[in-house]
Amino acid sequence: MERRVVITGMGIWSCLGTDLETVKNSLYEGKSGIGIQEERLTYGYRSALTGVVAEPVITKKMLDRHIRAGMSEEARYAYMSSLQAFAQAGITDDYLRENEVGCIFGNDSSAQPVIEASKIMDEKHDSAMLGYGLIFQSMNSTVNMNLSTIFHLRGVNFTVSSACASGSHSIGLGFMMIKQGLQDMVLCGGAQETNYYSMASFDALGAFSVHMDEPTKASRPFDRDRDGLIPSGGAASLVLEDYEHAKARGANILAEVVGYGFSSNGGGISQPSDEGSVIAMTRALKCADMEQMI
Repeated sequence: MERRVVITGMGIWSCLGTDLETVKNSLYEGKSGIGIQEERLTYGYRSALTGVVAEPVITKKMLDRHIRAGMSEEARYAYMSSLQAFAQAGITDDYLRENEVGCIFGNDSSAQPVIEASKIMDEKHDSAMLGYGLIFQSMNSTVNMNLSTIFHLRGVNFTVSSACASGSHSIGLGFMMIKQGLQDMVLCGGAQETNYYSMASFDALGAFSVHMDEPTKASRPFDRDRDGLIPSGGAASLVLEDYEHAKARGANILAEVVGYGFSSNGGGISQPSDEGSVIAMTRALKCADMEQMI
């Protein structure tokens, strides 16, 4: 019998709020997290619009300076959202030290430390000036490396890089790992840096809205006057768990994951495919039907 997979913890750090309650209220009240970052215009962007994400305050009481030095922007967001997810799931530090927990996170870029390291090299011409922190910040696996170190995660551990689908794929892969009996619990999620170094290429394509006169109304995907996306970032975390495992430890079950499907478009690199979406959803439904039959 295949195992059931449930969600027992959630956490978020975003432009709509830095905890579940605040984000929920922002959604109910129709609040926008979009604002203006003038530095983008100075840097050469067409648009200064962005989601305004609060910088996490991570003190030395929370993490020592060596760990903090190796944390990229997106790793800091993911750390804060994962703290919330583990707390809601009732997972303590002792539990994490004594049990095997996996970590699968979506992260598509870590541009800022790469550019900062390049600037130092251009100016100093001495790699010794880079320090060790930029090394761990610049790798695309920076989120997983940091989370596994901080939370003592000894299970499956890898980064998913699949553009906008990265976070969703991390949940699907965690679901499959647990369903197949390879893990009892997996921390899943997605993280994205918000700094302007990471977004310039999208601005160059004309992908971003320039409705800067009304920032909070600039994101209008279904409006006839829509003119592009709004860049933002942050992190969200889920604790996925085998149903019987969650029940045995008395966890509060928030939801069940019953299906997952995926598909590449197989066409143009920047052109979405209706057929690809249909295939992915059909596969998810088939997976869910199998679950229902069991």
